[in-house]
Amino acid sequence: MSTSFRTLRVTTTLSLLALAAAAFAPTACGGGSGDTNAASGPDGGSSSGGSSSGGTSSSGSGSGSGGAGSSSGAASSSSGGSSGSAGSSGGTDDGGAVTGTPIKHVVVIVKENHTFDNYFGSFPGAEGTTQCKTSGGMVAAPHAPNSTPRDMCHEHSCALSDWNGGAMDGWLSVSGASTNNDNLFCAQYQEADLPNYWAYAKKYALGDHFFANVLGPSFPGHTFVLAAQAGWATGNPGTDITHPFWGCDQSAGTTVSILANGTCAAQSVAPCFKIPSVPTLLPGSADWKFYGSNFYVFPEIWSMFDAIDEVRNGPLWSKVVNASTFDSDVSGGTLPAVTWLVDQDLADEHPNVGGVCQGENWTVGHVNALMQSKYWKDTVIIFTMDDFGGWYDHVAPPRQYGCDAQNPYGLGFRLPLIVMSPYVKPGVYSKVAEQASIPAFILKLFKSTKMLGDVDPAAQDKQANDLMDMFDWNQAPLDPLVVQPRASCPP
Repeated sequence: MSTSFRTLRVTTTLSLLALAAAAFAPTACGGGSGDTNAASGPDGGSSSGGSSSGGTSSSGSGSGSGGAGSSSGAASSSSGGSSGSAGSSGGTDDGGAVTGTPIKHVVVIVKENHTFDNYFGSFPGAEGTTQCKTSGGMVAAPHAPNSTPRDMCHEHSCALSDWNGGAMDGWLSVSGASTNNDNLFCAQYQEADLPNYWAYAKKYALGDHFFANVLGPSFPGHTFVLAAQAGWATGNPGTDITHPFWGCDQSAGTTVSILANGTCAAQSVAPCFKIPSVPTLLPGSADWKFYGSNFYVFPEIWSMFDAIDEVRNGPLWSKVVNASTFDSDVSGGTLPAVTWLVDQDLADEHPNVGGVCQGENWTVGHVNALMQSKYWKDTVIIFTMDDFGGWYDHVAPPRQYGCDAQNPYGLGFRLPLIVMSPYVKPGVYSKVAEQASIPAFILKLFKSTKMLGDVDPAAQDKQANDLMDMFDWNQAPLDPLVVQPRASCPP
């Protein structure tokens, strides 16, 4: 989301009256410090202007790998064809799901806007770097501040500039990457800045070749961890104060830019997609919830399930709940088999919003609750980011798909991936994986009879690494690691 909109959210915590008085001139991601552009959408996305498709939009089907491929020419079905229904209710003490492994629960934690090099560039044994390649030569990575002085452009066009045809040296061509030679784009956090994330990575598994599926921002990134696709969206929908939630709830005329059927043809459509998602294909024995936040004051929860018509406009929306209920569900023995835990307030770790220390503390609090509960023995926790946030990463994405070889849709840049479980193989995991690997893992684990790519070929889960080889179901279970949140955080 845009820095200005997030600043408004902070203001609302001080006074609800600020909602009416706050200014909404969005900061253009590509405009550098202090520049504004009224056409810029949140988080570097597309504006809300232009024509709308008028209703729910089709994802197009596109090819799952390689080029854009052929289109189905119709809105994709979300009915699926699994052994159960997405709307199964309840959820027993153990999730009620049969996986054929010791695992009965998966918790996916998604935070905001950091690359692997930005968080783990100096992690021992991982493929990191402390130097950043630019068209003018190498730059030494400065120390990243707890809270950054500005957001950096991470919209699709800026990501393509950073990628620079695979040369990975276009970072300084993007406005705002470096102001007064501060080289913010290249800055990195060290173990002392993220001690608990590093502790998790050392105790359990750290993936150092986990890629975003899109060269772009939050809307597609968040949607991929739910659906293994984002309807070919390249940016974020526009946002206004009366309709602050991306997706089907947005005002008429709001659009998001997509690549039509995965081709290079750009279109503007309503951000409400008829695409299948993980709940479409989960067997009936596997219940789920999305735990999210509400910007402190709004009655609705922020969730990218809002952009998936089947969920938002049906009874499944009742499964989108406030993250404040996560710990009580854990302690009360009612945690569903599959959960997403996503913060969009001051603890989301988004640059120029909340600090990474505060965000780590939020994560630690919920992970501690889980690790100290009866659920630890049969749970997999997956921690990652939604997008790269404009930060540097030195590893070129190994696969290009969508549009053409010069202007691909994805893959995007590497993101941090920490996997915690009694049965994860500890160490650095270096096989290539992507955001679509998360839906693939969930569906394989819970024995879905279909993958999302079987229902809509735009979904990338069929070709994605399903992460199953990160685990040894027969190993001596790893102990939980209960860590202490930091008592105070830097400014």
